[in-house]
Amino acid sequence: MAWILQATAIILLLYIASLMNLLSFFGLILPRIGVILGVYFIIDNWRRRHFVFTKISLVTSSFLGYFILLAGTLYHSRLLHYDNFSHWALIVKYLLTQQALPDMHSHIIGFSSYPIGTSLWCYYFVNFVGFNEGVMLVAQFCLIMSCLYAMVAVIKDKSNLLTVSVMFLVIVLFNYFNIAIRMNNLLVDFVLPLLTLAAIAGIVNYQKNIYMMSATTIIVTSVLGIVKNNGTFFVVIVLCYYVFTVIKNKTGQLSFAKKSVFVLGTVGLTMTPYILWLWHIKNTFGQQLSKHEVNVTAYQNIYEAKTPAVINRVMQSFLSHVFSPATVPTQGIIMINLLFIITIIIISMRLHQKNHLIIGLIMTNLIIVGYYLGILMMFIFSMPNEEALALAGFDRYAGSIVIFGLGSYSFFAVDAIDSAFYEQRFHLRNYQSFKSIRTKYLYQYSSIAMMFASTLIILSENNGMQYNLRQYQSSVPYKIEHIVGNQMTLNHQNYLIISADKTQVDNYFTQYVGKYYLYSDHVDAREDISQLSRTQFIDLIGKYDAVVVIDKHYTFRVMGHQYLNKNLKQGIYSSKYLLNNVVSEHEAK
Repeated sequence: MAWILQATAIILLLYIASLMNLLSFFGLILPRIGVILGVYFIIDNWRRRHFVFTKISLVTSSFLGYFILLAGTLYHSRLLHYDNFSHWALIVKYLLTQQALPDMHSHIIGFSSYPIGTSLWCYYFVNFVGFNEGVMLVAQFCLIMSCLYAMVAVIKDKSNLLTVSVMFLVIVLFNYFNIAIRMNNLLVDFVLPLLTLAAIAGIVNYQKNIYMMSATTIIVTSVLGIVKNNGTFFVVIVLCYYVFTVIKNKTGQLSFAKKSVFVLGTVGLTMTPYILWLWHIKNTFGQQLSKHEVNVTAYQNIYEAKTPAVINRVMQSFLSHVFSPATVPTQGIIMINLLFIITIIIISMRLHQKNHLIIGLIMTNLIIVGYYLGILMMFIFSMPNEEALALAGFDRYAGSIVIFGLGSYSFFAVDAIDSAFYEQRFHLRNYQSFKSIRTKYLYQYSSIAMMFASTLIILSENNGMQYNLRQYQSSVPYKIEHIVGNQMTLNHQNYLIISADKTQVDNYFTQYVGKYYLYSDHVDAREDISQLSRTQFIDLIGKYDAVVVIDKHYTFRVMGHQYLNKNLKQGIYSSKYLLNNVVSEHEAK
């Protein structure tokens, strides 16, 4: 649990600092304190001849290999997903260059109500190491790996190859159901369920120590609440499990009054960061709440725009998508239920061992159904008609709960498997601690098969990200960055991007990518200019400080030659250069 606890503690410290306008100071001091403590730790252990890396367990070596392989690929990866440029990478860039949270004058940030949990973590890295897309991706991957490593805390006997193999296989299976965004993006839909699972693992691990259990829940779950607005759903899951664990806790014979204090204190402190964020949004943006904050009035306006016919179409599309076996989230839900059922048959019916698998199956499905209902309500109440009818982002949103469901299965499965072993005293387990030779072979072959499958899935995920990287030079981000670079000084220049890719212009992707790399809050993109007259063409260019041509736009090139007497290839051109000796002639006519 140490890795995820230190990561979330740093995020909380930076979060408090940002609200107090002290982000620059804490961003400067925290990593340096970490370096000093790290050096002290190494020297102290060297002096005591306690070398922490002399004994590397199966768990450590598995996760270390996983991290090294993917971190190397991620460091060389580039951002491609739409939402990186509309918010997630842009907000990190803003935090780094401005050393402060966005305010009502920060027009470049269009989603100011989005919480900044993971953004602060990425800021922490780039503020110390230097700004780079690969650094941001590795930073988020470190947070992801910390969550995954925390999941191992639920395993009672970490020398048990079978339970470790089951857990590791489930962890690498997450990659398949995260295919909508992959790990080479800064989107947080993958982080949400992982932080939830890490928080639950902490509760399981410290269930006999209510002080550590409460502290862990507060630290990890507080960050979960400020990762994304819909993180509240996952926060409720963690807090419900925490309350249940405290109620059934009999260690130390805690009185009802003490349990009540712990529950109320933990719930209150956990929700405080999110409440502070809502206060910050209201206090910062004032009358512009409807632009920056999701609220009842905004929901009402969007809902009133939906006729009964539109709502009916949305529900039909939703149900059709949910019950289609071709959709990845549906495949995930089917897999979760099959894994539970198969494990129940083997352990409960064949081995006749008592466990909580049936309870786990019921609870996991209830959570999934509740989450799906929440997605449906989001499409009906908070999404514009066009996006709702297209079920925009459904696979990404649903992928979060599928990953949580798989993680939930792994927790129940490893507990049930461990309880089914012939020798229950961990310190006495060895190569002879089996009921028979047959069960020993079953243990060995099953473990080896799962580790082999896990390795193949990891290599597949790594190859998939490398394939995306090889396609980067044909992407809009590459075309824009190749011409304008990655500007790091926030400016208010007016830019016009000319592109022949109508689809990417119409869905605003080109515009958002331009805002990110040009680092300006005034960037437009055009594809269709064929209907413009000479006067309109010249007036269009005159509205901007510069024009960026990112590909071979035949019409723009012809017009430039005909109206401006310029040979315009890919590149960035100032309007002053383009209209030199043209404006005066135009005005004269």
